[in-house]
Amino acid sequence: MSKMNLFSQAQEQLRNLPRRVSLVVLHPDFHGHNRLLGQVLADPALKVVLITVPHPRCTLKEFVALLQDALSSQLKVSLSLPASANEAAGAVAGALSDAGNATVVISAYDYADAAEVDPLLLALVPQLPEGVRLILSTRQLPIALLKAPALRSRTALVPVNPDKMILDYVQPTDKKILEVRALGPGRVLIDGRLIDHWDGVLPRTLFFYFVDRGMTTRDEIFHTFWPALSTREATNVFHVTKRKISEILGTDLTVYWSGFYRISPELELHYDVVKFAEAVQNAAVAEDEEALQLLHNAIDLYRGPFLSTVEQPWIEQRRAELASNYAEALAVLARLYSNRHNPQEALGYFLRAAAANPQREDLVRHIMELYHGMGRPADALEAYDRLKKELQQTLGVSPGPQTEKLAETIRSSL
Repeated sequence: MSKMNLFSQAQEQLRNLPRRVSLVVLHPDFHGHNRLLGQVLADPALKVVLITVPHPRCTLKEFVALLQDALSSQLKVSLSLPASANEAAGAVAGALSDAGNATVVISAYDYADAAEVDPLLLALVPQLPEGVRLILSTRQLPIALLKAPALRSRTALVPVNPDKMILDYVQPTDKKILEVRALGPGRVLIDGRLIDHWDGVLPRTLFFYFVDRGMTTRDEIFHTFWPALSTREATNVFHVTKRKISEILGTDLTVYWSGFYRISPELELHYDVVKFAEAVQNAAVAEDEEALQLLHNAIDLYRGPFLSTVEQPWIEQRRAELASNYAEALAVLARLYSNRHNPQEALGYFLRAAAANPQREDLVRHIMELYHGMGRPADALEAYDRLKKELQQTLGVSPGPQTEKLAETIRSSL
């Protein structure tokens, strides 16, 4: 449901873009590029030119040659493009204007050498007439294009959905945008720039600690990271590490006020853990239809265990807490579908919830009942056997009487 909604949203946003928008960038965090582009390519109302950048670090000369070949073979426009970015932009703009309602799709744009090729698009887009459009499919945000003042009114990211951490980097803001994903291996962007070098584990983990806590004291930090060090030693390591984080981000992450370190008000923070928790909490008091959407959003945000590649006590504790919340979100979603008499959807989410928390007997009983109601008693008993084995191996106990009775009832129906 949620993925379909996001794709539908991408369709709607693309369809409703103003005609003045000449550059469309498909958001790298949207995973429906090929499907959406397939519909663009199949649109009989458009004259579509498709270009695929063939290899990393594709030069301006190679890119211009691709453009020239595509315009010639797909639009039947014969022209000899000059090598310079500005001159090539003028020639391409003229050719596309003459072609009428043309759309140029550039796939794998992140393979292009941005330093060489971005200037071509920076010069080309302002020259395009209304109705002529470039669509870029890319795995990295082309920040130089998105932030260019001359292109701002003519550029759009598609889709945009802040609830799903799909942010709009085109709109101007007086703050730096800090995008933090901690559900999974951990990913950080500052103003669209991926932070991939942390100069060690400590700056990275301290960064995530600050973001996850939101507000914390020096004593809490020292107890978490350097419990064996003296206050003087911990203070030295802390300030060196905090300064390193500022250097990596290019701005201060925190401010100190009233005894607490807080996220700097100069930053616009988007944190997937906060969005996940808010969606789950809001779903608990929402009507069913809204709760379904909120829970789908939460589950989409949960891309894996909290900071899955790092093992530290505070991370492991937070990971277990969020994993439990994730399993409960799946279970609530399953119950909503069950109440709506949709056993297939309910079963799927109960199975996912049980996989996330295999010791919960209530989830397995729901699975057994659904399987039994579908005329699949063998699958129901297989779920029971998995639970029995899990409880024996991890806790040294057997399933409770209610679960045993349900299993016996299903066995007697065979």
